[in-house]
Amino acid sequence: MHENADRPGYEPELTRPPTPSPAARYSAGQRLWMMFTSPGQVFEDIGVKPTWVLLMVVLVLLGVGVQAVVAPHVDYEATVRARLADRADELSDEQIEQMIAPAEKIAKFAPIIGLVIAPLVWALMAAVFLVMLKIVGSEIDFKTTLSTVLHAYWPGTAVALILTGVLVQRVGKVPDYELANIVKANVGAFLSPETPAWLTSAATTISIFNIWVVVLSIMGFATVGKISRGKAAIAVLVPWIAMIVVKSAFAAIMG
Repeated sequence: MHENADRPGYEPELTRPPTPSPAARYSAGQRLWMMFTSPGQVFEDIGVKPTWVLLMVVLVLLGVGVQAVVAPHVDYEATVRARLADRADELSDEQIEQMIAPAEKIAKFAPIIGLVIAPLVWALMAAVFLVMLKIVGSEIDFKTTLSTVLHAYWPGTAVALILTGVLVQRVGKVPDYELANIVKANVGAFLSPETPAWLTSAATTISIFNIWVVVLSIMGFATVGKISRGKAAIAVLVPWIAMIVVKSAFAAIMG
């Protein structure tokens, strides 16, 4: 009979060292440029470490800066008359001037308002996409969703804003509803003035830049959210289609 048969072993168990968490390969600044050249790599990196503060600041400041450049080119009288439509003929020039004055005052504060409103809009968009991603089965969190949204919107938004700020210098003054057509990048820019307002509104949304945004958003959410491209497309397109419908309905009512 073996004496050591019932004795417990005292040999130490070999334990494996903990696997280190993967580190992000690119800084927040590098990601800005890489979204134009290698968006797939950026989205993979966001899945490791989401960043959003720098890009949020850049987008807000760029938007406010372009807004300040564009504001002097807005024809407020033409804008007011267009919104009044047939009722403009029933009003005197003095009454119309009284309507123009508040619009001009609000425009002066628009950049300041943009500094406050723009971050809230980005956060709201991220919240909407987060809900959609949860519905289709992703485990993504809000911070990662916000980072993905900002990076997906960054290339198209930056190019559209910069082109608008540059090309608006070539025109005199235009009504505010014509600003979207300064860069001939949307279907609405090629429609006739007699086109119904709801159709023009919907067509204006269909632009090269928005298609760019949608493609990057689907790519980003599929990568970061760890879901199929089909599910990512549903999460992205449903809010977009809803936005177009609401925008068109509002234009039809106002028109």
